[in-house]
Amino acid sequence: MEYDPAVLTRIVQEILEREAANGRARRAPDDLEHTVRPSAAAVEERPAPQTDIPFVEDVVPADRPFSDVGAKGGVDDPAKMLRGWTGAPDSGLVLETAVGRYLTSPSALLSVLADRRRAVAIVSAEGTDYRGDVGRWSGTGFVVAPNLFLTNHHVLNSVQVARTAKIEFNYEISPENLLVGNGAPPRATQSFSLDPTRLFVTSPTINGLDYTFVWIEGAAQAAFGSIPMERSSFTVDEGAQAFVIHHPDGRPKEVSLDDTDIIGIKTTIIHYSSDTMGGSSGAPVFDHRGRLIALHHASRRQTVELPDGGRTDVVNEGIKIAAIAIDLENKMRSSAPDASQAEAVLREIRGSDTMSGFFGGLGREIAPDRVAPEAVVDTYRGTDQDIDIGFWNIEWLATRWRDDKKLNGAARVIADLNLDAWGLSEISPPGVRALVERIEEIYGDRYECEFSEPDAPEGKQSTAMIWKKSSLVGEIATWPSNVEPLFRSRSDDPAIGPEAVHGMIFDRYPGLFRFKTAGDMPPYTFYVVPLHLKAMDEGSLRRRLASRILARAVEDLSGETGHDVILGGDMNAPLASDDFKHIERAGFTILGAQDEREGAFTYLKSPRSAIDNVFLSPGMRQSVGSVDYFIVAKDRSMSDFVDRVSDHRPIAMRLSLGRTHGSTLPEVGDLDALIEELLAQQKAKNTRKRITRRRTT
Repeated sequence: MEYDPAVLTRIVQEILEREAANGRARRAPDDLEHTVRPSAAAVEERPAPQTDIPFVEDVVPADRPFSDVGAKGGVDDPAKMLRGWTGAPDSGLVLETAVGRYLTSPSALLSVLADRRRAVAIVSAEGTDYRGDVGRWSGTGFVVAPNLFLTNHHVLNSVQVARTAKIEFNYEISPENLLVGNGAPPRATQSFSLDPTRLFVTSPTINGLDYTFVWIEGAAQAAFGSIPMERSSFTVDEGAQAFVIHHPDGRPKEVSLDDTDIIGIKTTIIHYSSDTMGGSSGAPVFDHRGRLIALHHASRRQTVELPDGGRTDVVNEGIKIAAIAIDLENKMRSSAPDASQAEAVLREIRGSDTMSGFFGGLGREIAPDRVAPEAVVDTYRGTDQDIDIGFWNIEWLATRWRDDKKLNGAARVIADLNLDAWGLSEISPPGVRALVERIEEIYGDRYECEFSEPDAPEGKQSTAMIWKKSSLVGEIATWPSNVEPLFRSRSDDPAIGPEAVHGMIFDRYPGLFRFKTAGDMPPYTFYVVPLHLKAMDEGSLRRRLASRILARAVEDLSGETGHDVILGGDMNAPLASDDFKHIERAGFTILGAQDEREGAFTYLKSPRSAIDNVFLSPGMRQSVGSVDYFIVAKDRSMSDFVDRVSDHRPIAMRLSLGRTHGSTLPEVGDLDALIEELLAQQKAKNTRKRITRRRTT
């Protein structure tokens, strides 16, 4: 193909002018024959984009990642956790030749981004904008689920603006035109309607997280797909790449591929140097694997050094999907007018957020005067308001812990769910010790461990507890002396009677573990018993005996100490089984799959989990048996990666400790005075009644 030199000169000049407008000083490309760009005159005129959008966080290049939560975050070492998730410790990658920095991606990234670009649309809006000015403007947005469209608040700031907005897909230069150098914009696009009366959830641009979810016709997702949302906080590290698919200045869809460095990470946002312009607002930001990591919303002129030694004079900011999820949870907890709609959006966000734990902000109290970004950070810091406990049968860890794939997989699951304590079954003491060491080695979280049978041989499956040093102080405890021998009894004892298949009632000794809260957490002491009972149908008598023995043991223990007890683990029997009726009759609250189906306040249980029940002692139920205590997380899902580690999925529950505020509580003397006043009022009332009766008679 022959090119007109004048046309080439004009194209290069346009590129340089665009780069200069972005604050970049780059040289012209050496190979002009492969530079293809539509001329400004060829681009369809569209509403001008909004500019000067405020940042959520200032850019401080010297700050460490997650410096805004400091030591109060949900992980022990955020920087190490970040390296653990992004460093690919088991990849075995060796860089043999690199020119400057080694910056390549798997070729599959092209396929992933090509597919996900289809869900990105240009937004044309008009009316009263977020500043109160009347006009027309353009932006970008994308489908994240059936009937769910995501963009910035400053793009769609109100129901009125969203109702009349124009959402166009497939507004992009075709591959054929790109190859032949025809930069003319497309004419054939497909538009879909928004209906904000059905769903409209937004966070303001100023003192907010600048996002808007709005209902869109289901045909949009059917025709162009969607970009899934995930909660993860530790997806990318500084120096990694951030790819933006957007409609800059209302032009046909583009992707930013050059100088895409991530230069700052906080709990709510990421900063990056990827090219954007006005109209890019509301675009998806992807990592080097093609995963959605942020919602682009603003740019700022600021000189920052880049990892390759260069510099940028413009910095971009994106709102992390994990932070948006926390903000949606805060809306639910505050009973905001759009709380039910926020809950509907949350159902479409996958996975867990390592920084805030599996349950995120559920159950945590935030000061009502905090603006959205501050409330999100406070939520991450609120780890002293709750205790998260899980139970997991890590199949074959007892003997296969030397297998790095198995050990690393278990470490990854525990680090990701970020619970305070775990009751583990099908383990051995050396396997658990190796697991605790591997978690700290890769992710920086520090756990302690104790065992139900510390001297058990490696080949025997047993149970254990591990817990975070930063939140709990734990120890192995002793059962009351009058019941402890029962845990070592056999079902063929002459006093018990015959059974088809006899054996130990507790084939795995049920250890008793005592925990106390640590640090700034409200004082609280409780016991946990991790269980793994026999699975054979003919062992029903043994399970019934185990149930009664446990019930009696806990009755005695609660009577002696007054502390709460949690029994959890692999029961190998359904919730409705009579095998556990003695525990029910003892007054325990039983949390199981049936409870969740019926909407009770219970733990999250995957349908595939082999762990059947969690039992809470009567004292726990009576003292804190309210909606604030047992947290339901039905919208949460665990990563499918769990299935690669064990056939059994974990279960998790959150104990919301709650916090009292001393400044609002009356003093004892005030209470006594109030009581005396109430008594005096009652006495006067009774006197009046007696006088009235005498007059009547």
